[in-house]
Amino acid sequence: MAMSASCKLGTRLVPRLFFSPVRQLSHGTQVMYQADSPQSAYFSPIPKVMLSPDAFHGKVAFITGGGTGLGKGMASALSSMGAECVIASRKLDVLKQTAEEISSKTGNKVHAIQCDVRDPASVSDAVSQLIDVAGHPSVIINNAAGNFISPSERLSANAFRTITDIVLNGTAFVTLEIGKQLIKAKKGAAFLAITTIYAETGSGFVMPSASAKAGVEALCKSLAAEWGRYGLRFNVIQPGPIKTKVIRFDGGEYVQMAGEFNSLRKVTNEEWNMMEEMIRKTKGS
Repeated sequence: MAMSASCKLGTRLVPRLFFSPVRQLSHGTQVMYQADSPQSAYFSPIPKVMLSPDAFHGKVAFITGGGTGLGKGMASALSSMGAECVIASRKLDVLKQTAEEISSKTGNKVHAIQCDVRDPASVSDAVSQLIDVAGHPSVIINNAAGNFISPSERLSANAFRTITDIVLNGTAFVTLEIGKQLIKAKKGAAFLAITTIYAETGSGFVMPSASAKAGVEALCKSLAAEWGRYGLRFNVIQPGPIKTKVIRFDGGEYVQMAGEFNSLRKVTNEEWNMMEEMIRKTKGS
């Protein structure tokens, strides 16, 4: 069961989209918004980008998973602020459509490059294309991800590997390949990784994702210590909750939910069977 979210860079990344198992079963892919909670009536989300319109003028941004969802939203926002964006994923047709859509709205170049982040050779080829068409990136966003919910006792080795290959290995392959090129060229850049609050706490029913996302955060912390001397900066965001030095902008979700998917213990075996069957029938799952 896929999860999705969309935002504009620089905005407060709430409300967050997430699936309710009950509504998912009865209403297809309809999603619930965190904004449905009572407190959202008092704290509405900020719809506009808070940076200046030319904040990324002359910059190149590389976004994995940039054809849909959160990646598309970030590419749109960066392009609207002047960035020359390069979006990458496995589905070239989706990428090209998104690139044309964004470029037509912003008037700035958006390039589409096919890349399977799980494959080091594919990543290396994509990075070569990136540098050829746009130059070395100033912004690198590791957004490509995969996830599904399942009781851990139902997981196969392949199911676990599928998630960790995309989330952890994919992030590492992209970061290392681009990082080496930037170090060689003596160019600084900012790397951003998209993780989640349960990377810190762990959570039932999404164990592979929690493990992989925790690894991504450790990767970023490690490289921040090691590669800062090369002018490479590393940051992590956890949509919708965003941890800052003083507060989490999550509407109280962290303290309310702790392990974000722990409430799924209420789902019956029959409901798990139904959802598992739906997942297997979903194209691309």
